[in-house]
Amino acid sequence: MPMKNAVIKRFDLWSLFKMAFVLYATLGFIAGLFYGMIIAVVGSLGTYWGEDLPGLGALSGAIGVIAVPVLAMVYGVMGSIVVTIGGALYNVAARWAGGLKVGIDVADDPSS
Repeated sequence: MPMKNAVIKRFDLWSLFKMAFVLYATLGFIAGLFYGMIIAVVGSLGTYWGEDLPGLGALSGAIGVIAVPVLAMVYGVMGSIVVTIGGALYNVAARWAGGLKVGIDVADDPSS
């Protein structure tokens, strides 16, 4: 396959934002599941601590369930904002430096 050089001159910020949101929201969902399980386990240990902390089990269970969608949204929004700012900075820098040179494998087109 012949190798073709291309230069990335700029990123479309809206498509960058959407892609980053999907990726970071997925990571946030996974992190939310992890933290939710930890919070639920800590809450279930409240029975071993006696009656010093009444209602800890129910409260931590609710927080554990709420953590999943909240962390997914927070990770998605914050991550996509940071990536979009990085993309905007790249677009400004690419005007001065000429962009990022990449090599692309080009498959032979059977229709031509």
